[in-house]
Amino acid sequence: MGFANVLEGCMQNKIPHLIYTSSSSVYGGNKNLPFYEEQAVNHPVSLYAATKKSNELMALYL
Repeated sequence: MGFANVLEGCMQNKIPHLIYTSSSSVYGGNKNLPFYEEQAVNHPVSLYAATKKSNELMALYL
């Protein structure tokens, strides 16, 4: 809920840019190293990883 409030505040105040940094946790149990942005991250291994991925998606489609 917190990050959604940040995004809502940015929209209401017409903030043109927001830099969001996620976490390597979104890669879950992926064994391919090094990680790269195009890797599938559809199976988070923790709630923390799932929230980071959802934040990425919310920021992307803002």
